[in-house]
Amino acid sequence: MLIFIYDKETKRYMYPVSDYPDNYDLPANATTVEPVDSNGVGLYDPIWNETTNSWDSLTEEEWKKKYIVPEVKPEPTQEEQTAAQQMLAVADLQGKVDNLTSKIDKSSKSNTELNATLAQIMLQNASNAETNGGK
Repeated sequence: MLIFIYDKETKRYMYPVSDYPDNYDLPANATTVEPVDSNGVGLYDPIWNETTNSWDSLTEEEWKKKYIVPEVKPEPTQEEQTAAQQMLAVADLQGKVDNLTSKIDKSSKSNTELNATLAQIMLQNASNAETNGGK
């Protein structure tokens, strides 16, 4: 026999016992009435009602209010806010350093090319001067 055990004091449903002997008396805190609604769906936090010999249940909304703890988003501490601001400042500065480094690299390459061109012009002028007799 299948029986359903509930707490002696609170009458709250605890657990089923599926192999209870048919020829035994039910314990004082047990029933054969299954804790389900008329559609066979389990109840929310069922409590045995001895007066009506049935289970009382919370609604889904009541159950959620009672048992679901709302998510709490912690407020960052002053130290965490300061650390976040510093990380943003460091990231911003790193971006600026990377940008300047790139510009310097391009400028250095450009200066090297200009120096090479200038050296070629000076070499050409020296060569021309020798060819023209120093004039």
